Amino acid sequence: EFQPLFCAVDPIPSFTNFTPGFSDTLDYVFASEPTALSKWGFQPESSAPMPSRSDMAKLVAMPNEKFPSDHVSVLVDICWKPFDQKP
Repeated sequence: EFQPLFCAVDPIPSFTNFTPGFSDTLDYVFASEPTALSKWGFQPESSAPMPSRSDMAKLVAMPNEKFPSDHVSVLVDICWKPFDQKP
């Protein structure tokens, strides 16, 4: 049985791939929180800002001179932590 997952980027990006004919979120960072069952898990700490649609539209598509990949890098800091049974 899988533990419940959370997305480490909040809110979920509106896109991680951008071309004139297609833009959508294809890349995610999922992790599980600590629970009584698993005892250890992850807590999101921070995430890097994502580019806006208007910024990407000026660059036409990815890759380009600012984004050398066809996907936006999804960067997050997560902390490994134990389950805390206190309410």
